[in-house]
Amino acid sequence: MLSKGSVTASEVKRILRRYWWILAITALGTAAIGFTATLILPKKYTSSTMVLVEPPAVAAEVVPTAVNEDLYRHLASMKEQILSRSRLQPIIMKFNLFAKEQEQTHMEDLVDELKKSIEVELIQPMPGSINKQPPGFHVSVTLPNPQMAQQVCTEITSMFMEQNATTQEKRFKDTTNFLTQQLGEAKANLRRATR
Repeated sequence: MLSKGSVTASEVKRILRRYWWILAITALGTAAIGFTATLILPKKYTSSTMVLVEPPAVAAEVVPTAVNEDLYRHLASMKEQILSRSRLQPIIMKFNLFAKEQEQTHMEDLVDELKKSIEVELIQPMPGSINKQPPGFHVSVTLPNPQMAQQVCTEITSMFMEQNATTQEKRFKDTTNFLTQQLGEAKANLRRATR
């Protein structure tokens, strides 16, 4: 019996001796359900890469925001281009992804399936940091084969790097043109002022 809401050690022992079978059946049942789930459920492996992005070398005060695009828009634009059918279909063919389904399923459905298995998310800046821009992003690919997940993740990350290099090159040209134009205007203003 319980005395004033407290349970003594002898009462706990008595309860365990009398109802031990409930604990044993629960443990065995849970183990059986877990083991069966591992056999039935499809196996998925995730390969993940973290890409760090360097902030622009020229301050936003010097070059207008049209040249210094923020990472959110830049990543959204790159993600849209890289996760398009024209970029994902060659990956499906190169790695022979969804080999069994290729005969019965349309390529657009396979591209959608691959797109669902790819996740791109920004790394949130650390609280208290001066720069509010994210320091980079994660690329994750989840597939039934671990080697294939890693290869596809590497391929997608390489695409992001190539796209970023192309964008950076254009940004450097825009920055150079802007600074050259500003320098020309400053020289013209200086000549007018010295006359």
